[in-house]
Amino acid sequence: MASLALLLDEHYPASVGTHLASHGIDVDCVIVREDLRGQPDATVLSVATREGRIVVTEDVTTFPAAMATVPQHVGVVFCEAERFPRTASALPRLEAALLAFWRDPPDAVHYPGFVWWLAEA
Repeated sequence: MASLALLLDEHYPASVGTHLASHGIDVDCVIVREDLRGQPDATVLSVATREGRIVVTEDVTTFPAAMATVPQHVGVVFCEAERFPRTASALPRLEAALLAFWRDPPDAVHYPGFVWWLAEA
């Protein structure tokens, strides 16, 4: 699904984006963007919306406030840190789950304000 673009939030290493891009996913990473690194969630979500990107984040407690300020966002995919820890051994599970999401997204992905909780692939 070439039109589905992602923006990985700042806590994810660029290597995750590199791996996803190797599978044909249009993905960008906050961590490598000087204009987004260290910015508030609302700024990240606003930029993602302008760029037509779904934000992938584990900020389940803070990101809903950003979503309230940008209600017509393209989408947010929440990845619970307990399920997808950012460890070298667990990152491949996150990558596999995001790849599965990208290959077979839910129908709701095409509606503004889309929210999804990522599950294991």
